[in-house]
Amino acid sequence: MRMGYRRRVMHILNGLTLVGGLTILSSGAAFGQDLDPRLYPKYDLTASGALLVLGENIRIDPDSGTGTEIDAEDVLGVSSTSFQPRAAFRWRPGKKHELELSFQRAVRSAERVITRDFAFNDTTFTAGLRVDAGLRTSQMLLTYRYAFRVRPKSQIGFGVGLGAIFLRTELDAVGGVTSGGADTTIVPYSSTRSINAPTGSLGLYGRAQLGEQWYGEADLRGLYVKVDNFKGVVGELGAAVRRFFSDKIAAELGYTLGLYTITLERKASGAGLVGDVSGKIKYDVHGFRGGIAFLF
Repeated sequence: MRMGYRRRVMHILNGLTLVGGLTILSSGAAFGQDLDPRLYPKYDLTASGALLVLGENIRIDPDSGTGTEIDAEDVLGVSSTSFQPRAAFRWRPGKKHELELSFQRAVRSAERVITRDFAFNDTTFTAGLRVDAGLRTSQMLLTYRYAFRVRPKSQIGFGVGLGAIFLRTELDAVGGVTSGGADTTIVPYSSTRSINAPTGSLGLYGRAQLGEQWYGEADLRGLYVKVDNFKGVVGELGAAVRRFFSDKIAAELGYTLGLYTITLERKASGAGLVGDVSGKIKYDVHGFRGGIAFLF
């Protein structure tokens, strides 16, 4: 009798184990099949226009001594707003991995009679000069994302961003002002400096379905790094909402915030990480964008 009881118990346990195993396998297969293709596309291409709100302080030192910190908007008269194109491409080789390459153009220019003396690079600009200024702060960014929480309608993970700000400042003195106010003929002169400043950041991201046709996403990253003659502090925030018209096309509204402080020290032994240059650049940018996303 005791042996019969044991056989019945073992038979029940084996049956439960088999049912449990089949349930886990079937649920895993269903989970993989149920991943929302709008959250997990193979490729994702976005084209948009962005209203940028910018602030830039620049100091580029001469060969000896320290240059002047210039508020680009206040001293040079460039606008703090600019409408510029943006493009981004995402590739997802697996459900947990994603690479995104994005580019944001940012170019501004202005002409103003300066009201204070300042030293930029190896050139001194004196009050009363009419200065034509051209600024570029375009950015390229490669972001890797790993989703450690994968769900059919959401994902959460960490991200690593590596990129560059393509800085270029060109100042041209094209005229002077007499005490009476009229332009005085001068020999034009200029000073230009270009720096490709590397950036990097680490943080978290999340994406989720918000409604039947609505999806949202957010990124938050930051980093402090000191390498060679380069010191950088980076803070980056991104958020976007998409409204899908089909499984392949969506309208996107997004916001980005970038806060960057870059300090460069001249090395006695020669060029450093970003060349033979010293100075400091503080740059912040708010981006309000609208565009179209194509999934394929």
